[in-house]
Amino acid sequence: MARHSLEFLTPDPRICDGERGFTLATLVVLMAVMAVFLTVAIESVSFQQRREKEQELIFRGTQIVEGIRLFRARFGRFPVKLEELPNAKPRVLRKAWADPMTGKPDWQPVFLGQEGTTLQPTPNPSATPQPTPPATGGQGATGTIVGVKSRVCENSIKVYLGHTNYCDWKFFYDPKNPMGNTPVVAVPTVKP
Repeated sequence: MARHSLEFLTPDPRICDGERGFTLATLVVLMAVMAVFLTVAIESVSFQQRREKEQELIFRGTQIVEGIRLFRARFGRFPVKLEELPNAKPRVLRKAWADPMTGKPDWQPVFLGQEGTTLQPTPNPSATPQPTPPATGGQGATGTIVGVKSRVCENSIKVYLGHTNYCDWKFFYDPKNPMGNTPVVAVPTVKP
């Protein structure tokens, strides 16, 4: 038995050194091809994750705009702090949405007048208009909040309302446009 186990450890004298080198070269080429495929797969997954974050940014931005619209309809004024939206009674926003690009609820507010909006009469005549309290904004900007935008200024994959940087994707409530600033998708009509 001992003699047979030594036969497995000793190289076969019939295999020349050139064949061993060919096997090693084949192994190296195979590993290089696998590395290329792995790199492509990782880039594809990363690209898909970014696209999903962009979709989530649009969804959450429009949810906040809807919260601002409801806040104005119920209280007769725009909020002056983003914290007013999830804390309003009755609720106008389900929760304090996090910016998907940063992972934190650190949206940058869009103030009234930045988008050419002006105050219109309150949409609910039975609501008693409340005066807008003085704003206590951070980083020097104050005023009534009509929307939000992301703090991340990276290039986007998608073009949203003509903009290709996330910080230029502004989600705001425009009283003149009750549909918001979301692009309208045309639905084809079926002709009889």
